[in-house]
Amino acid sequence: MNNETTTVLLIILAFIIVFPLFWSAVVFLISRLGGWGSMAEAYPYREPLSAQCFAMQSAILRLASSYRGVLKICADDEGLYFSVMFLFRPGHSPFFVPWGEISGTKKSYFLYPVIELRFQRTPNLPFRIYKRTADRLVDVANGRWAYSE
Repeated sequence: MNNETTTVLLIILAFIIVFPLFWSAVVFLISRLGGWGSMAEAYPYREPLSAQCFAMQSAILRLASSYRGVLKICADDEGLYFSVMFLFRPGHSPFFVPWGEISGTKKSYFLYPVIELRFQRTPNLPFRIYKRTADRLVDVANGRWAYSE
């Protein structure tokens, strides 16, 4: 094996090791800056009973932490379940919020209609979802939750 081949192999090996570590660190930092980590600590996850799930959803947390198309929101009789795709999981533990601890207010975010969710245990952390997603959740909630205009 010559020096060029060895150098190429070392570069490939370094990329295979360094890139996942770098990616994990960036995704973890986003979870901390945006507030996801705090929400997950305040609201431990539990398995849904029989939930209706909506995959590839979007949300915007504080500091403009955008989760565009990587969010999965599930709803059952007890409340909402939030999780992200596997590649974005470092620092993003799934969490569950009971219906009674969720309030929602219609707002506008860069001309898009959003519903700003607030959770009782993390009241200073906005969790914005698009109105069309919130409307689906209102339907699934069967009167247990609705947002205000």
